[in-house]
Amino acid sequence: MPRLSGKLDMIPGRRNLMRIQADEPGVFGGQCAEYCGGPHALMGFRVIAHRPAQFEQLMRFRMARQSPDPAPAAPSAGEALFESAGCSACHRVAGTAANGLAGPDLTHVGSRRSLGAGILPNNRGTIMGWIANSQAIKPNNRMPAYANLTAQQLTDLAAYLETLQ
Repeated sequence: MPRLSGKLDMIPGRRNLMRIQADEPGVFGGQCAEYCGGPHALMGFRVIAHRPAQFEQLMRFRMARQSPDPAPAAPSAGEALFESAGCSACHRVAGTAANGLAGPDLTHVGSRRSLGAGILPNNRGTIMGWIANSQAIKPNNRMPAYANLTAQQLTDLAAYLETLQ
């Protein structure tokens, strides 16, 4: 994020501290600048800078919502599939039995602006495409393809993930 923090090189086995400062509110784009493996060139990200009062309001809201609302008595088709298809073995969703550590935490995935480290907008269609075959979108990422899922199953999974705000 050169515009907000300059560049800091990573050294294996050492910790770095990077200070990021935005003097104006806005959305700032960045790109991974340290070679980290096959999908390195596809690792983009955004930093959203808020005015102090808006940031405090957002943090209060987030702290109040540490986990999703309690699940209804009967899980949705997508939520049940998330468990039975093995998604919960790799992904965590706070407030549920999903406690995987290999993949990203999906607790608030429905409120994210993008997927796949910034390469896709976050919407139902891109969620479905990512689940079905993320390797075609971003080669060498850690997510396996789920080409065996039907269109309805992909729709159900994506609809469930969208609810995770």
